[in-house]
This record gives sequence, structure tokens and C-alpha cells, in this order.
Amino acid sequence: MNTIRTGLIGYGNWVRAAYVPVLNGLDDVQVVAVSARTEASRSAAAEALGDVTLYPDWRDLLADDSIDVVMIALPAALHAAATTAAARSGKHVFFEPPAGVDRLEADATLGALERCGQVVQCDLELRYVPAVREVRRLLEAGTFGDVLMAKVRHWCDWSRTYGDEAGSEGLFLWLGCWYLDMLDVVFEAAPSKVQVAGGRHVGEHLFDHGYALLRYPDHRLGVYELNLVAAAGTEILLHVTASGGEIVVDVSTGVCRQRKTGNEQWETTTIPTMQPVHGFVGMAESIHDFFKAIRDGQTPLADVVATRRVHEAALRCREAEGN
Repeated sequence: MNTIRTGLIGYGNWVRAAYVPVLNGLDDVQVVAVSARTEASRSAAAEALGDVTLYPDWRDLLADDSIDVVMIALPAALHAAATTAAARSGKHVFFEPPAGVDRLEADATLGALERCGQVVQCDLELRYVPAVREVRRLLEAGTFGDVLMAKVRHWCDWSRTYGDEAGSEGLFLWLGCWYLDMLDVVFEAAPSKVQVAGGRHVGEHLFDHGYALLRYPDHRLGVYELNLVAAAGTEILLHVTASGGEIVVDVSTGVCRQRKTGNEQWETTTIPTMQPVHGFVGMAESIHDFFKAIRDGQTPLADVVATRRVHEAALRCREAEGN
């Protein structure tokens, strides 16, 4: 395959800000088609991308046999239908979580992706942040012994800005997949039990501050600490406690601190990301690795196996939220 002919299903703000700048930097990738529901979005795509085929209906784009790859970024309620159809199209698939707005939808979509013979990657871009990948490397090397506990701390002021985007799927499927995925990087397992506590400050529909406690095999614990109503700014930390020490990663900056048990001194390194596109750390790495997997015939990091575990965690959190 010389040029990888790519179609975009959806052309909203996320695609324009996070996908397109990265795709424009890939010499062997060409965006040849865009599906968007509104004339305004289709016109914006034509202006930004030049000579592309425009489709009002994503089904027509999937029927275009000249397209090798589809990248799907639609409102969550539309994910299941489009992603399932893409899995059956014979094209390579890059898609945004969640795979469905409830357990039935997600299971059906993931099942279709599992049966797909092409490269499939979920856009869990924080898994691709180099400092997060370093955590996985250290754990696999046994440098810190057995993992006991891991916590993801996510503080931001997004509820006031983006809260209206959350639909009936709730916080844990709308946003939580990316942060629960970092716990999956540590544990590589689905949780067996989940407890959730928190509340809704900005609106009745969105769980916007609280905790999820996840129990993983071998009595290991994961914590997802979320606060979408912080005063300002964004902080994303991954903190791993193991039998032989601790690792703390500032996901936004790539600063990684580690220390062995009994040592009061932290060893600090900075592992930068590719130039973040509009501050979206891990996004460039995620898209680069997707196309590399296509070229090399490899399985991406955020494959269907990992994606199913993450969805199980998110669904269990969603179900526990209602208790």
C-alpha cells in the first residue's frame, strides 16, 4: 500500500483540531473523503482539505471501495451503528469511545470489531503518552515489584464548558474511558467490582466530582479521582504504588518521578510527547501508531482486547453510579 486513502466520518471540532493537523503531517496518508451531516461541516472540510469527496451519509462513505481506512468521531449516540458498520466494511477502523451508550450496544459493537480482519484501534490517546508507556515498561521489567494500587487524578474545569455534550451515557462512558484506560495500562485486567461516590454540581445530568474504587484481580486497587468543577486549569496524574516503590506521572507535561522503597529521594525525568496538537497529549502518537500498525501489519496498543476491558470498567462505574 503506497498511499493510505482515508475517510473521516464526522467533521466536528474534535476532528478538525485533533485529527487533521496530525494527518496533514503524514506523507503517505491522504484524506480523500469526509462524511458530515451538515452543509456547514462539509464546506469546512472542503476548505481545509481541498479535493475530497463529501458525503452527507456515512453509509455512502463506507460503500466507497477506494477508501482503505475510516476514522470515526461522531456524537456518542451514533458510535455503535457507524463503528459496527465500519467493522463490516473491510476497511481499517480508528474510532472514538464509547463503543455504545449501554452494555448491550457496546458488546455488540466490540463483537463486530473482534471479528474484523483489519487493523482496529480505539482512540485512547493517553495510553500513547510516552511517560505512560514508560510506566508500563517499568512494570513489565519488574523494577518496582508487584503493583498494589494505582490512582488516576483528573482535575479540570470542563463541566462548565463541555458538560452539555454528555448525553444519556453519563460521565464514565462519555469521558471516563480515557482515564480508566490508564488504570488498564497498569493492571491489564477488567475490574471485578466497582464502587462509586460523588455528586452533580453543575447540572442534574452529569456526575462531575467524586471517586470510583475499582477492585482488580489479586486484591489490587484502582482509584479514579475526578473533579470537573475545579476552579481553573487541568491536572492529570497517574500514581502507581508497588511493593518496591512508587511512580508518579504528570500526564500533561511528561514529568515522571520514581523512587524505590526506603529511598526518600525521587528520581525525576521528563519524557516529552510529540508536539501536542492544541494541547491534546498523546494524540499525535495515537494516530501515528495506528498508521504504523497498518503499514507493518501489527496490532496497536489500544486494540479490541484492551478496549473491551476499558469498556467493562466504564460500564461497571456507570452501573455503580446509579446505586
